[in-house]
Amino acid sequence: MAPKLKGPLKAEKCSPYKRLLRRLLRSMLRSMVTVAKVTLVFLNIWVLAVVLVVSLGHWRVFDATETYRTYDHPHLVGVRGLKTDGRSANLSAPQPVPNAGVPPDAGNNPPVPAVHAGSVPPVDQKPPTAAPVKKLTAAEARVANLQQWCKQQHPHKVPYQQVATSKLTSILVDEKHKLLFCQIPGVALNDWRKILLILSGTVNATSTGSISGGDVFGKYAKIPKRLSDYDEKQRVEMLTKFYKVVFVRDPLERLVNAYKTKLVAKSSKYFHKVFGTQIITKYRVNAKDKDKKDGSDVKFSEFVKYIVDSEHSGSISLNEHWQQFYKQCHPCLVDYNFVGTYEDVEKDTEQVLVKLNANKKLKKPYVWDSKPLQEKELSKMYADVSATDLNNIYKIFSADYTLFGYKCPEYLHSLLKRGNVFHDY
Repeated sequence: MAPKLKGPLKAEKCSPYKRLLRRLLRSMLRSMVTVAKVTLVFLNIWVLAVVLVVSLGHWRVFDATETYRTYDHPHLVGVRGLKTDGRSANLSAPQPVPNAGVPPDAGNNPPVPAVHAGSVPPVDQKPPTAAPVKKLTAAEARVANLQQWCKQQHPHKVPYQQVATSKLTSILVDEKHKLLFCQIPGVALNDWRKILLILSGTVNATSTGSISGGDVFGKYAKIPKRLSDYDEKQRVEMLTKFYKVVFVRDPLERLVNAYKTKLVAKSSKYFHKVFGTQIITKYRVNAKDKDKKDGSDVKFSEFVKYIVDSEHSGSISLNEHWQQFYKQCHPCLVDYNFVGTYEDVEKDTEQVLVKLNANKKLKKPYVWDSKPLQEKELSKMYADVSATDLNNIYKIFSADYTLFGYKCPEYLHSLLKRGNVFHDY
């Protein structure tokens, strides 16, 4: 038989306080479990509701606080062009499409809803059509290329008030038609001076063919005024308001033309005496006295070497018939509106005359000698030049090639490769 519990222990076992405490703890535990279950149920319901709302697109939880920007076609074309060319550029921040997400105004134009990332436009809504991108003409593309390179090389534009008068001696003025024409020898200059004589009314004619070449630089030599003849105020006004035109030509092709017309042609006695005699004396080994005195038998390789040495020494300026374009017309000082080429001289001349409303004053053809030399002939001429001189002569004219958008000739690459000279630009 089990022993009977004594009084104090029995009282402790049967204490009502402990029993009450146990019941209270069990009750609290059951309440906490119940609250946790209820909370979990509501949490699951809330998560389910959020998932449904987001999936239906009525609440973009992951949208950034900044409004999403859409871009027009020109911006996208520019970016694709840079990627295609493999070049980088410091593009400014693109602008959003006008009226995107903006309420309609008082007119009848319907609102254009904003496009957000991840959202799908309604089926019956057509995407907005961007304005068509204007295609540049060849002349406009040359002007744009010129402006781009000038801005890169000279980010701080020199005001016209500060342009030295000596930089403007090659620019001819037609006040009547508000035209500034930069003359470059060897680039249809004779015919363009005839055009200026007709436009100004100096010569009563409708065809450039009716004016002789001798009269252009003889009888009428001093008729066209140069921009450098005017005072500063007039120069600035003309540079600001007049239509500014320049015509160019493939630099190395022009160089061959200058050689043929000035150093080979029998009629160029002046160039034979001034340049031919000097070139033969300096660069021909065992030159005959007759050749040194006459100066009419200059070889093209000797002519090229003379230009390279003259440019590198810097002692004298190159003659205007083979001097660089940028040194005569200063395209980074003067903002030309039109850049024509000898290769398309007739078409480009007509564009200028139409712009001036003067095309009806002249009959075609405007330019009578407009045939560039063939690449086969050029390759043959430059084949007699050493690879070193050939590389150097291209360096002298490389700025003209870049500024006016000409490509480096293929025959130049071939000749340099044949001479084991690496051409890296």
